[in-house]
Amino acid sequence: MGNIEFKEGYYVYVGSALSGLKQRLKRHLSKDKNRRWHIDYLLEHAAIEGVFVWQSKKNIEDKIGCKLKKKFDYLDGFGSSDSKCKSHLFYSKDKNKLVSSLFKALRRQSVFIEF
Repeated sequence: MGNIEFKEGYYVYVGSALSGLKQRLKRHLSKDKNRRWHIDYLLEHAAIEGVFVWQSKKNIEDKIGCKLKKKFDYLDGFGSSDSKCKSHLFYSKDKNKLVSSLFKALRRQSVFIEF
């Protein structure tokens, strides 16, 4: 994607781990890894404040992403090369608005793990 200048604020990255959630989270949270996905490059310069987890047997990341792109700025193509949605990374200066919109995207209970 080349060099990207990110605005100061809050970002939500929507992804899936249909087989291996624990391993996927461990990898994303690790500082020592090979860069493979777009999110790996962003995480070199960002601090993770928390993780939202939805349990589903279906791939729901596109549904969430398509709802969030209606309300928030996004980086076209970020994390969505195998997706129908334009992006899987969404931005807001307002953390609470971003978090509440994420919850509303599926209207389901989720678990928030804060670091």
